Amino acid sequence: MEYRMEHDTMGEIAVPADHHWGAQTQRSLENFRIGGQRQPKEIITAFAWLKEACALANADCGKLTAEQAGAISAVCREIRAGKWDDEFPLVVWQTGSGTQTNMNVNEVIAHLAGDRGVQLHPNDHVNLSQSSNDTFPTALHIAAATALHRRLFPALEEMLVCLQDLENANGDVVKTGRTHLQDAVPITFGQEISGWRSMLEHSRDMVTASLDGLYELALGGTAVGTGLNAPPGFDTAAAQEAVSYTHLTLPTK
Repeated sequence: MEYRMEHDTMGEIAVPADHHWGAQTQRSLENFRIGGQRQPKEIITAFAWLKEACALANADCGKLTAEQAGAISAVCREIRAGKWDDEFPLVVWQTGSGTQTNMNVNEVIAHLAGDRGVQLHPNDHVNLSQSSNDTFPTALHIAAATALHRRLFPALEEMLVCLQDLENANGDVVKTGRTHLQDAVPITFGQEISGWRSMLEHSRDMVTASLDGLYELALGGTAVGTGLNAPPGFDTAAAQEAVSYTHLTLPTK
């Protein structure tokens, strides 16, 4: 295997030449050889949403050029499409802030943008106005909210329609219902199915009630939550871009 030399604050490290990650990703691969559970694709996809949102917000704030933001956006679209899945090899066992995955995404975006003729630094450009302390929880929230809206809720609605149809079709079917004392009483099968439907509806409502917390994004709280390293207005701009690109709907407050 051929290697190239990458650099970070700790010095040089050899990286496989046929991959687009950089020094910090390689250090994580070598120092966190724990288990084989790779970071879920949903998290990487969420990072590709938020990195594009941050790039556009930074451009709006005058921190990135249109060319730089455009290059980040183009790479992020390819990542979401699954073109570069092999560039995200890290396992879930890492620091609590998710720094390694955040930097893995930053490095891959920067290298791929460089292949397009736009030279970007993983920290100074791709991670601009951000910190692992706010990007990783944001990616978790985006991934969870996206999964709920695009997978869970549609499946629940289909299931509820199915149960409602079964309930209506079995309204005249009488069966025995038993309590813990085994005293048999009559009940229609439709009534029994209505209980299943009601439990599912209540579960859906409880999940829906949790969405307000997921809709809160940590973007803009860079470093230790003060927003010190982000320009004024970045948090709102980045959140709105994230909402626009993921097609999620935030509550108005």
